[in-house]
Amino acid sequence: MNTKQCKRILLSGEEHCRVVYCEECGVAELEVGALSLRLEVEAFETLHKVMQEAVSKLQALSASREVNQFLRNLGNVH
Repeated sequence: MNTKQCKRILLSGEEHCRVVYCEECGVAELEVGALSLRLEVEAFETLHKVMQEAVSKLQALSASREVNQFLRNLGNVH
């Protein structure tokens, strides 16, 4: 039986979403609503990189669509 007590540190958080870190376990825990995902630090860092890339691509896609809509509307000006 594991009797060691977790020492959880809040790293970041907002309503319904936070990240805590346990120094004893070396685990970052992502809590989103009722979902809790425990990750070793290396896996957490990889998730961060993947999420950053995804957000960047979503922003680029959104900007591209806005430009295309603007150009279509510009063509309708007489």
